Amino acid sequence: MVNFDVSPFQAFIFDMDGTLVDNMDFHRQTWIEWAPREGLNLSPEEILAQTHGTIGEIVARFFPDKTSEEQFQIGERKEALYRQIYAPHLASLPGLKELLDWTKQQRMPCAVATAGNTHNINFTVDGLNIRSYFRAFVGGDDVTHGKPHPEVFLLAAQELGIVPEKCLVFEDSPAGAQAARRAGMKCIVLNMMSPREDFGEAPHVIEWANDYRDLLHNS
Repeated sequence: MVNFDVSPFQAFIFDMDGTLVDNMDFHRQTWIEWAPREGLNLSPEEILAQTHGTIGEIVARFFPDKTSEEQFQIGERKEALYRQIYAPHLASLPGLKELLDWTKQQRMPCAVATAGNTHNINFTVDGLNIRSYFRAFVGGDDVTHGKPHPEVFLLAAQELGIVPEKCLVFEDSPAGAQAARRAGMKCIVLNMMSPREDFGEAPHVIEWANDYRDLLHNS
């Protein structure tokens, strides 16, 4: 059913935002609405330039003088606003369900590895009714370093019990693709939100796709 070589791989690891769902514009909208609510007097460009990494890393960047509990609560408010804004639009990337059905048929273990927190993971996988396809979920609450650090992918491989070099990552962003490379994993990039040149040298990327339909044989 798939049209790429899966023989080198024993597990699939999926990023979530932008990869399972096409939601990055909604995250950007949320950041822009959230900032003035928290007293940040910055332009949209200034806000979005700082919104990389886990929610904890981002909030600490904006509010370095707040206590860790205050930073946590600020981040929780942002993610709650995001879920409110995106909920009416929640949908999987085209072809995702078909690929996940194939993984279940082939008994290919899968994990989600994302900067998103536990609430956002639950919101996404349960809202799409795809939890049963995954054996492990690793999010921003579980790691110290966000992408492009490889920690989230290495932890997902550990949770699956598969060595990193036997894991194939599905990603949409340059930082995520770089994290996969640093983890020693091959990668498929799809639904690119950045120009191809932003990914730089990427010998570990085995496919570039618009969505999952490009990775499936036509029936």
